[in-house]
Amino acid sequence: MLTLVTSNAAKFRPFASELERFRMVLEPPGVPLPEIQSLSFIETLTAKARAAAGQFGRPVLVDDAGLLLEAYPSFPGPLTSTVLRSLGVPGLKRLLAGTSDRATMVCHLGCWVDGALRNWTGAVAGRIDLSRSPPDERMLLTDLFVPDSSRPGDPENHGSRTEDAAAKPLLHRARALAALAAGVFKLHLETSPRETGQAMACASRSGYDCPFCAEFDGEGPEGIFSSLMGNRLASRVLYEDDDFIVMPPLGEFMEGGLLLLTRKHILSFAHLPAEQFEKLERLLKVIGEALAQRWGTAPLVFEHGPAADSSKGVCCVDHAHLNIFPAAVPVCPHLAGRMNFSIGSLSELAKLRPAEYGYLLVQENDGARHVFDGQNVPTQLVRRIITTEMGRPDRWHWRDYVGQDELLATFNSLQGQIRL
Repeated sequence: MLTLVTSNAAKFRPFASELERFRMVLEPPGVPLPEIQSLSFIETLTAKARAAAGQFGRPVLVDDAGLLLEAYPSFPGPLTSTVLRSLGVPGLKRLLAGTSDRATMVCHLGCWVDGALRNWTGAVAGRIDLSRSPPDERMLLTDLFVPDSSRPGDPENHGSRTEDAAAKPLLHRARALAALAAGVFKLHLETSPRETGQAMACASRSGYDCPFCAEFDGEGPEGIFSSLMGNRLASRVLYEDDDFIVMPPLGEFMEGGLLLLTRKHILSFAHLPAEQFEKLERLLKVIGEALAQRWGTAPLVFEHGPAADSSKGVCCVDHAHLNIFPAAVPVCPHLAGRMNFSIGSLSELAKLRPAEYGYLLVQENDGARHVFDGQNVPTQLVRRIITTEMGRPDRWHWRDYVGQDELLATFNSLQGQIRL
């Protein structure tokens, strides 16, 4: 959970749903944060962020907002509240007499992380309307500033998550939060407690609680695969080496679906040893080429990487595996409401190890990769999205649609075709 330190929570009340989505809580500072006399927002934000991190003993977010007058560049900036309290409406009228009434409202959010400031900014252009008479001196700026027309992408233009239609004068805060949205998932990861070296390998091999491990080793009681396929297919493994195994899944809702698994039991690909990512990329490319050649579509790739949960009695429940299907379905738009960021190399999944609720990895048909926050992910979410988009919503759960025929057809089509 992230903390936004503010002495005036009312400023963020219209954005309650955004704060909830970001898993962010508001807390007042224990003692007033420093308000240094500077026209530089970066200087004032740095001082506040460092002081707040010291107070709370961890990185926390702070904000600083103000007005920039076109007639007086950089002024009053961080000194806005002090200057406007001193001037009042009469003084502001004198200050702007014969000059431009144009101004920009800005909001900066900052967090002191690993000895450096991380910051996000929102700004909105407008004008000062001195014909108004603010009923409350404390609301002087909010009542006098008139923002220009909102732009595409602003919250109120796309199913606003703000809870108060009167929040338009706070559009600079909305845009600052929108800027934060692009980095908030990373910020969660960067400010999470460091790893303690918890082992992610299977600790109980004798019981074969992991069906994949049991199937790979050919040990333990009769597995799910053999019980469902009977004598139609003795082994579904299409490729294997010391690190990875490739095979079609149970629940094969279309021909061409594959699983790419780690041979050793690890929780997710976020825990893959660093030296194996290069081979993983090469193997995934080979698989993609084989599927595209046979089914005419570069595949979707996805993984639900669970969070490490030390409360589980048995660890052999989750086993790292990528789902790969030659389905031309855009998945990321369905997940856009979740905190996310894009990645290039799969090696970047290592950043997701401290993810509090795990993660969803999606590689779209064009190869673009995004990771999404895994909080409250319904079971088989991505499979539900794909099968619904394909017009086969009854096939999303493998127990309801095992897909033996599709599995066998996939195996026969790809046997001997996947090689490094």
